[in-house]
Amino acid sequence: LSFEEIARLTTSFVALGVQKVRITGGEPLLRKGLEDLIAMLAGLRTLEGAPLELALTTNGLLLSQKASLLARAGLHRVTVSLDALNPDVFKQMADVADAGPEDVIAGIEAAHAAGLKVKANMVVQRGVNEAEILPMAARFRTLGATLRFIEFMDVGSSNGWKLDQVVPAKDIIELIDTHFPLERLGRGTPSEVSDRWQYRDGSGEIGVISSVSAPFCGQCSRARISAEGGLYTCLFASQGS
Repeated sequence: LSFEEIARLTTSFVALGVQKVRITGGEPLLRKGLEDLIAMLAGLRTLEGAPLELALTTNGLLLSQKASLLARAGLHRVTVSLDALNPDVFKQMADVADAGPEDVIAGIEAAHAAGLKVKANMVVQRGVNEAEILPMAARFRTLGATLRFIEFMDVGSSNGWKLDQVVPAKDIIELIDTHFPLERLGRGTPSEVSDRWQYRDGSGEIGVISSVSAPFCGQCSRARISAEGGLYTCLFASQGS
């Protein structure tokens, strides 16, 4: 889709009541001139007259170069994917050979400096990176970014579903609570995917997304547009309208 086509679709969704739009991928920061698209969308208003909330999901590897441009264009928040601090585990999960976790951390710091709100997502896969849960929790307590732990989902219609690779959200919470005591905040809205917990010492919060052990499909309020313009309402859908 061209930027103009994306803007036209977004305008139609906003007219139907959508209040938040997320640019995702693939890796959206590879799209040349992405800040121009953000600027095109930043002028839209919701039915209530409020600015449309604009978010971006990224692997963070180009974020240190792009954060200030995106913020000036009108981006509000960014979610960065980071599954490990151990360089070898990071490269295995991110499928990259020429980058490391500190490159992503640099992007998070650049986003903070640019005034963007930042969250990070860690997909936890048993047998691969569950040993990174506590190091990640400890590092993000000092970064000022909310870290969300996501149960491993083998999404799509052709992948092999293996439940033995899932670390349940309750186990993640119990592990972290043992070292950094937590108290539950819950969900801000019924459709919010993350169950929020705050550290009892006041050093921020974490979230857990229990999409496998405690699915929340009944409260889902999201729609996705593919690169070809197809409308999908589920990560597991094999066809879009």
